[in-house]
Amino acid sequence: MNPLWFLTAIVPIGFSLRWTWWLSDSNGLPVLVYHKIGNPPKGSKLKDLWVSPENFDKQIKWLKRNGYRTLFFSELADMHKKGLPLNGNEVLITFDDGYENNYTYAWPILAENSSKGNIFVVYNTIGKTNVWHNPETEPWINMADEKMLKEMLESGFIEYGSHTMNHPKLEKIPYEDAVWEIRESKKQLESLFGREMCAFAYPYGIGAYNEKIRKAVLDAGYILDFSFKQGKTNWPWEREKHTIDRLFIKGNEGLWDLKLHIKKGKARFF
Repeated sequence: MNPLWFLTAIVPIGFSLRWTWWLSDSNGLPVLVYHKIGNPPKGSKLKDLWVSPENFDKQIKWLKRNGYRTLFFSELADMHKKGLPLNGNEVLITFDDGYENNYTYAWPILAENSSKGNIFVVYNTIGKTNVWHNPETEPWINMADEKMLKEMLESGFIEYGSHTMNHPKLEKIPYEDAVWEIRESKKQLESLFGREMCAFAYPYGIGAYNEKIRKAVLDAGYILDFSFKQGKTNWPWEREKHTIDRLFIKGNEGLWDLKLHIKKGKARFF
């Protein structure tokens, strides 16, 4: 067998098996989800959660260069309430948890590019560490403190939503405790920031498909609720039927992957 012929045949097949470039474009709202902006600590087993500042900067610049309009939670909630359609160029940038590196790296990049970001905050860890992580997989790191969060909010480039009080797996705790986590975080964050918390994200994505827990989220007064399921959400959004899906941006993904996420609803099959 001619080695050159073999390579010519196998490389495109492998590329097609892993990346989604050949799929039809997917309709709906792309919601990007990031966690940590920075470089993972030595020995980290959670490298997918870290996007380098350099890559994040390239991704935000690509969105701006290609005409995407970044939205706040409050803007999307208003569109939902009024039944307004998408123009096809909207994108929602979200961050889970509220890390200090969101303040150090992500916020300045967003501000420099006049782009909007949204952070789901875990109320009881403001100014503390991410104690829900197992330190055997990665050292605990600092969360943004109250001063940082307010500075970002006042800049006009960051808005907040709730990620519960303590980041529990909502289906794994007593139901009444889950309801408290959902309701109390809204109350405390609204008191802290003086603004409505219209958006909620389920920690680990757990509870997003539990009828009782999702009802507790809607009954608490949140307008938008977000899962961790990979994909885009058709608009107008059928709130009573399902949550809003998101697109997990991993640390080893580049601009090609970002484009595929937004156009196809996911970048890779594995």
